[in-house]
Amino acid sequence: MEERKLKELAETLPTPSYIFDTDMLMERLSWTAGKLCPAKLCFAVKANPFLVGFMDAFVERYEVCSPGEFHICVKNKIPMEKVVLSGVYKEEKDVRYAMEQGVVHYTAESKRQFDLVQQCAADLGKTVEILLRVTSGNQFGMCEEDVTELIRRREQVLPLQIAGLQYFTGTQKKSIQKIKGELQYIEGLLQRLSEEEGFAAKVLEFGPGLGVPYFTKEDPKEDAKLLEDFAQLMEEKRPYELVFEMGRFLAASCGYYVTEVVDQKKNNAVNVCIVDGGIHHVNYYGQNMAMKTPVLTYLPRHSIEEEEAVPWTVYGALCTVSDILLKKLPLQDVRVGDRLIFHNIGAYSVTEGIYLFLSRKMPRIYRYSRQKGAELLRDEVETWELNTWK
Repeated sequence: MEERKLKELAETLPTPSYIFDTDMLMERLSWTAGKLCPAKLCFAVKANPFLVGFMDAFVERYEVCSPGEFHICVKNKIPMEKVVLSGVYKEEKDVRYAMEQGVVHYTAESKRQFDLVQQCAADLGKTVEILLRVTSGNQFGMCEEDVTELIRRREQVLPLQIAGLQYFTGTQKKSIQKIKGELQYIEGLLQRLSEEEGFAAKVLEFGPGLGVPYFTKEDPKEDAKLLEDFAQLMEEKRPYELVFEMGRFLAASCGYYVTEVVDQKKNNAVNVCIVDGGIHHVNYYGQNMAMKTPVLTYLPRHSIEEEEAVPWTVYGALCTVSDILLKKLPLQDVRVGDRLIFHNIGAYSVTEGIYLFLSRKMPRIYRYSRQKGAELLRDEVETWELNTWK
């Protein structure tokens, strides 16, 4: 978004608010899809459910990890063939409901999940495809022995068809060598399964976890370099379709968060300002107790009288010493009513925050496009009713 337009929106919209720039999102999607073609993209809905539906032209699949996320897809009329039902915990009623709605893509993170999906498909007379998730040593996925065992009995579980493997180890990776090593590992496993078990995979869903720059001391172009390097790994043809599951890399840059200074003081020698937002709204991966400064814009709403910038510590509205957003931020003539715009907040913050702490309101959410301007997606939401009995 142009700086002029961003400041105009931040000046006029109520705070605290998120703004998701769908023009920027489309540009990011087009750029990423173009670099990785012919591989397909899968958007992790957990990164930002408010973007579901805006990505259909570029996204082959939406990764859904909970019943709630699936209901969001149904509400937004996402084609069911685009949904892959994933997640470490699946209940029978939810798997059945998804199949009844027309979902054909599933993942299995355990042998128990595999049997559950197979039983539901058999009961409903559905033919569905499943990806076997391979663990990287944490709670996700299965060990190689369990994966091999399921593949060995693949002819016995019709109408369930094992389409291939899924592999994801983590996020915010900045080393192309680490990503390359992970891709080589999972493709090596597919090769062994082909040679030893006669298994011909149709699909490999791989989460590269490409990192994005959040903080002022990071190179703002490092994600572009990372994508270029990753794209070079795609030059070799594969006998199966590659699907890259991404969330943060696609969504982070399209989001802004606007919060207003509501109080200020000097505590001993420290300049302190309080904003109407806080850590329940702002959550950058890798930031802890304001040890790093994210990219942001200061928007004074008065004529600046002090020429010299002085360091300010910015706290949120929660009654906890943990609610610290920025330390020693150089600002000029800060006053109540001024605003701060946090950049690159399009992924996770909108749902990851500790929203129920202190029963404060949840922020408004807007989407912006040059064609339609700012549109309210969700008004502010009271949370106190969720924290009391009826």
